[in-house]
Amino acid sequence: MKHLIKICSILLVTLLLASCGPNRTQEDIDKALNDDEKTAKPKSLTMWVDGDRQMAFYKKVTEDYTKKTGIKVILKNTAQDDQVDNLSLDGPSGNGPDLFFQPHDRAGDAYLQGLAAEIDFTDEELKGYSKEALQALNYEGKQLALPVIVESTAVVYNKKLVKTPPKTMNDVEKIAKDVTDKDKKQYGFMFDAKNFYFNYPFLFSQGGYIFKEEKDGFNTNDVTVNDPSVVKNGERLQSWYDKGYITKSANQDVIVGLFKEGKVGMFVTGPWQTNEFKEALGDDFGTATFPTDNGKEMKPFLGVRGWFISEYSEEKYWAKNLMLYLTNKDNMQKYTDEMQEITGRTDVSSKNKLLKPYEEQAQNAIPMPNIPEMSQVWDPMGNAAVFMSNGKDPKEALDEAKNGIDEQVEIMNASKK
Repeated sequence: MKHLIKICSILLVTLLLASCGPNRTQEDIDKALNDDEKTAKPKSLTMWVDGDRQMAFYKKVTEDYTKKTGIKVILKNTAQDDQVDNLSLDGPSGNGPDLFFQPHDRAGDAYLQGLAAEIDFTDEELKGYSKEALQALNYEGKQLALPVIVESTAVVYNKKLVKTPPKTMNDVEKIAKDVTDKDKKQYGFMFDAKNFYFNYPFLFSQGGYIFKEEKDGFNTNDVTVNDPSVVKNGERLQSWYDKGYITKSANQDVIVGLFKEGKVGMFVTGPWQTNEFKEALGDDFGTATFPTDNGKEMKPFLGVRGWFISEYSEEKYWAKNLMLYLTNKDNMQKYTDEMQEITGRTDVSSKNKLLKPYEEQAQNAIPMPNIPEMSQVWDPMGNAAVFMSNGKDPKEALDEAKNGIDEQVEIMNASKK
């Protein structure tokens, strides 16, 4: 009940803010972004930057931009998670940024609140960017941002226990069977199977979807998380518990600890702990893309973070100019070299061999839906995974998840009317 009250409160605030946001017309958008008569250079532009590492990087990049354009760029260290709420207050008062930095799954929310501006780009301007990353930052046909970072999960492994990373799910099961030794607390293969973020590629490798993707967005009335193919994969997942390949008590933190101790042959995670694992395992640490499952590519979730233009910015033309400069090929190559993260450009490549599989996997991943309704998916699917781990019939568990998602989405949609 408390969770439902919180959801309704958030929705009410979102709807109120959306009603207060600036009115958009295509004419306004075109003039703000592309009208040559409005290109007089401002004295400064403001960026909200997420954290000290980004501050240090963008200080150097924006100093170069200032030398080229004469426009000073003011950097304000503002935590990513706080930016949308802060902008809803600072934007109307004229104290907000021209550019702000957000994950793609906040794109729809930020747009509906009247905080993120729609941006028109030419095909030439979008050359070199990942199509998947651009699509993730597109809401109902409206491009709202340019990508900086892309993240997906992949397979990490200990070469002492797994000589060659698996190519197929049959290989995965063989490694799990051969390497797992419960007496030694050693496991061939593990992942946080009760977390929907990590179990998604294992459940949806053969079909099904969260919301059906259509030409202009997602159809939230078409949910197939209980598709027969998903149920079948749920049965396979349940069998791994029965065989002792994965354990009920193993969450991501536990698995990370065991992996660093050399007790796990391979598991699924993101690139954010690459340096940590390299330090723990040395040359025995390896990374790989997902194996195939029944001949089909397994596709994990894709997360994208990028630069948005504030709807309240009075300098949208130059904000777009700065955005394009920050994410051009040269600056994104510098970004991946210094920050050791995967960028949203296909013409930029990491020099870190351990990041290469993540780079490849990001080109074969599914962007998490960037609509507000996605917030109603995590709990039902997480609960279904827990129920399956405790022996509940997978079809029953996934049917309940679908019903829960449908009910919560209906509540959300009713509040918009």
